[in-house]
Amino acid sequence: MANHLVSERLMVLEIELPVPLSFLPGQFAMINFTGSDELVFSRPFSILAAEQHRVSFLYRVVGRGTARMARLEAGDPVIFLGPLGNPFPPPPADFPVILLAGGVGLPPLLAWLNRYGRSQDTAFFGGRDGADVPWGLLNSDWRISVDRPDGVPAVRSAFTGVVTDCCRDWLVKASRGTQPCHLLACGPLPLLQAANVLAHEFGWPCLVSVEEHMGCGYGVCRGCVIPAEGGGHLTACQDGPVVAADRIDWRSFARTTALPTGSGDSGKGGGG
Repeated sequence: MANHLVSERLMVLEIELPVPLSFLPGQFAMINFTGSDELVFSRPFSILAAEQHRVSFLYRVVGRGTARMARLEAGDPVIFLGPLGNPFPPPPADFPVILLAGGVGLPPLLAWLNRYGRSQDTAFFGGRDGADVPWGLLNSDWRISVDRPDGVPAVRSAFTGVVTDCCRDWLVKASRGTQPCHLLACGPLPLLQAANVLAHEFGWPCLVSVEEHMGCGYGVCRGCVIPAEGGGHLTACQDGPVVAADRIDWRSFARTTALPTGSGDSGKGGGG
C-alpha cells in the first residue's frame, strides 16, 4: 500500500492484491474500506496501471471516500472488485488515434498509450493550471493545456485554454485536420461533450469513457444510467464505461447530470 502526490491536487494510490491483476485500458475497479470506515456504496476508479499483484489509481480528494483513501497507510485493508467494464479497443491499423484526457480522466488514456501507442498517435491532457498537471506521469510526447498558466514549470510548455481547443490548434498548425483519425476521450462531462463536437467537426469516430455515479459496478443497481440516442438508457458500468459517442443523447445527458465531476463522492475517473 502506498499513497503519494503526483501534483498539488492529484494523488496515486497503489495497492497489493492477493493475486496478479490483468486489465485492459478503460476498465475500472470498485474500492471500499473495512470496519467503521466502510461506505454504503463502493467507489469506482479507473485503473491507472497494474503489474503482477500491484495496481494503481489516480484520484483527487473531493469527498468522504477519497478523503478516507488519502489516509490509507501500508497494511490498511481495502475491498477491491475488478477489473470491470468495457475497455478502449486497440488502435485501428490504418488510422492514427488522438487521445483527450482531462484531470482524473487520465488513467485509461495513459494506460492505452502505454500499451498500444504508436508514433502516429497524439495525446493531449488538460488541467486547471500547472499545479493540476501530474508532470511526472506525462512525458514530452503529451501536449498539455491549462485553463490558467500559473504553475507551469519553466522546462515545460502548455497551451492556455481547454484541451479540445489545444487539439484543434495543433490540428491546424500540423495540417492534420483532413487526415482521418479516431478520437478517444475521458474526463468531465464538458470535455466529453466538446470531444464529441470536435469529432463531428472533422468526421471522426469517437469513443468516450463516461464518469458517472455507480453503486454496484456491474449493472444490477441501475444507478449509473445515461440517456441513449434514440431513446432508452445505457449503464455506464455495463454498457460502458467506454462507449461510442454517437450512442449518447448529449442534450439529455447534460440535463440529467445532477452533479458536475468532482462534486462530492463520485466519478469513475477517480472523483469519489
